[in-house]
Amino acid sequence: MYFELSIVIRRAPADVFAFLRDKDKYPQKPGSPVLILEQTTPGPAGVGTCYREVLQMLPFVRGEILSRITRFESGEHLEEEFEGAAMKGHLSYQFVPEDGGTRLIQRETLTAQGLLKVLGPVMRCVFSRQLWKRLQEIKRVLESGWEVAV
Repeated sequence: MYFELSIVIRRAPADVFAFLRDKDKYPQKPGSPVLILEQTTPGPAGVGTCYREVLQMLPFVRGEILSRITRFESGEHLEEEFEGAAMKGHLSYQFVPEDGGTRLIQRETLTAQGLLKVLGPVMRCVFSRQLWKRLQEIKRVLESGWEVAV
């Protein structure tokens, strides 16, 4: 499955990049599918930094996803590979200056495995909705004045 979404955020590319670079540092909104998000390697984020996420994927399905940053170009590109919870994939963020803010472009490739592979069409719909909600939440948080460490 391939997804490409974009949203304009009224913050500088460096701010949006810093927010996603430090994704483990901001609190999740109540009802978020992300139950746990933690950096598992020491030091500041960069190529090779690893994360562990526990997600509520469906009402009765939880899964653990391990990810690793594979591309880190401050204010321009942030990419990671991930695997777990019966899926693996690639996530890419591009930060494009636009009208005094940032167009955040998210491209994501997911390969379902096992039972999730059989549920492909349902999973596409669920993930598409979740990815869009996540972008809207990022926009909301950043435009509300969230302080980032640039």
